[in-house]
Amino acid sequence: MDRKLFPLATISSVLLLLSGCASYHANSLNTLSPEIVTQASQSKTHDVRIVAKAFDKVDCKRYLDRDVIRKGYQPVQLYIQNNSDKSYVFSLNRLSLSYASPEDVARTVHTSTVGRVLGYGIPGIIIAWPLVIPAVVDGIKSSEANDALDRDFYAKTAKEDQIIAPHSHFNKIVFVDAYEYQSNFTLTLIDQDSKKEEIFDVIAS
Repeated sequence: MDRKLFPLATISSVLLLLSGCASYHANSLNTLSPEIVTQASQSKTHDVRIVAKAFDKVDCKRYLDRDVIRKGYQPVQLYIQNNSDKSYVFSLNRLSLSYASPEDVARTVHTSTVGRVLGYGIPGIIIAWPLVIPAVVDGIKSSEANDALDRDFYAKTAKEDQIIAPHSHFNKIVFVDAYEYQSNFTLTLIDQDSKKEEIFDVIAS
């Protein structure tokens, strides 16, 4: 290879590395206050309040770092404030919305580790070997970004049979099929001791 091409190839490698590396950066979920959100559902005793918010693309970027709506999933944030002396059980199966697992949603927005490596690596082999370096680094970064995304999606998503203790709150996301999503839905909580069901009519803002 012509020595004159080495500086150019090296500079190109660095620029590609700095500008194109895969990453994952998402904020923690905000608290949804029933006092400031107009659509708040609450029990007859006013001891349990439920607020729901449907994410838009800006929210997706801020809290998930990926546009999952474009992939066919509508994230709905559920904030449940339990001001009572009772413990309630939240169950996904008692939500009147079809939902997807965080693992399934995460897979649709993964960066393509193989594709990114080949994008750098093939030109590196054919044209300039320094391009192999960003290929390796970006492959590692892509894998790390996907792992971080998987962990964050799982941590932020509602699970089956979660306990909402007295005087505590629940703040999670549910991924709903975007084509079946409706802003009006019902959510059922179960009194852990009495097993009595309490049904809430919820309107997502």
